[in-house]
Amino acid sequence: MFVDNRGALARSRDYNVRRQEPRYFASIPVGLQRFLRFGPFVTRGVSLDISVRGMSALVCGAPRAGETVVISLSLRDAAIEMLATVRHSSDAKSGFEFYPLSTIAQQGIQAWIQELKKHEETLFPYPYAGAAKVGND
Repeated sequence: MFVDNRGALARSRDYNVRRQEPRYFASIPVGLQRFLRFGPFVTRGVSLDISVRGMSALVCGAPRAGETVVISLSLRDAAIEMLATVRHSSDAKSGFEFYPLSTIAQQGIQAWIQELKKHEETLFPYPYAGAAKVGND
């Protein structure tokens, strides 16, 4: 709920996030290389969701928003690395926006997303799918 500057309760602001690409739930081991004052620092984590333009992940040692990092993903066919900017970060999760991807990285992520799409309906079934079929008879 939004509280205006006088301390009185005000109407809630609409929160509408529009992504250019849909995100898909994925738990993939992630390596995160940060460039700190004393040199490169590698930490580990696990992805929460992914798209061709970005991802969110749980990472040990949250990076700062605005920081540029190198993300390593171990997909089935090959390991890929990509450059990303940290868009938001907390102890709970961090969000990353990819810089333009190499063709190998883009193909790897797209192949992984296609695999996720195949299994998405079995993992997260739409609860009213059966009712929709009955109503069409």
